[in-house]
Amino acid sequence: MGFERKSTVNKRSNMEYENLTEGEHESRLIYVADLGLQMDNYNKDKEPTIKQQIALCFEVLGSTVKFDGVEKPRIIWSKPFNIFNTMNGMSTEYAHYRAFVPTAKEDTVADWESVLGKPVNIIIKHAKKGANTYDNIEAVSPIPAKYQANVPEAITTDFSIAGSEDEDSPAIKNLFGIPLLLHGNRIMNNTSDDKPVAQSVSEHEEFEMNESVPF
Repeated sequence: MGFERKSTVNKRSNMEYENLTEGEHESRLIYVADLGLQMDNYNKDKEPTIKQQIALCFEVLGSTVKFDGVEKPRIIWSKPFNIFNTMNGMSTEYAHYRAFVPTAKEDTVADWESVLGKPVNIIIKHAKKGANTYDNIEAVSPIPAKYQANVPEAITTDFSIAGSEDEDSPAIKNLFGIPLLLHGNRIMNNTSDDKPVAQSVSEHEEFEMNESVPF
């Protein structure tokens, strides 16, 4: 699986890019990153809980951006989501995984490593904040098997699934935006007197994206 299931500042770059259009875009899964344990107090009427979260990174096929004049494949991270020992039928993990494995069953463990490089459609929706427009993944949908052979290959070749402490892994090195913030705030990195402490995080909380990666 690449990571164990549990019961930083980016350098600024000159970037040239255009926002993706809203709607479907062909992509391939290139990274899966464990963001570690996160404090979740979304429900203010209950005690905060600790949950493990991961995020998926896709290469948008046929789309590139320029960093400091160098053309690179466009990558985009999903919103972080909770994972558990097995997949619940109502969970985000189950919905995302079924885009790759339509026959996946509830109460099983998602084998993310086995679907690295696989093609799916990502559904892009714009979010505006001030003068910036962000490309967010609203959903992930399957590409029928009979059409997958016609989907272009990814430019990225270093597919990677990484645990939260695998600092040398491409999946961790290429984190940005909300996944990067959550990874930096994971409980393992914020301990005092051997007691776990973390900034409170909710799946519904909004964050400022790093200005150097506004898509």
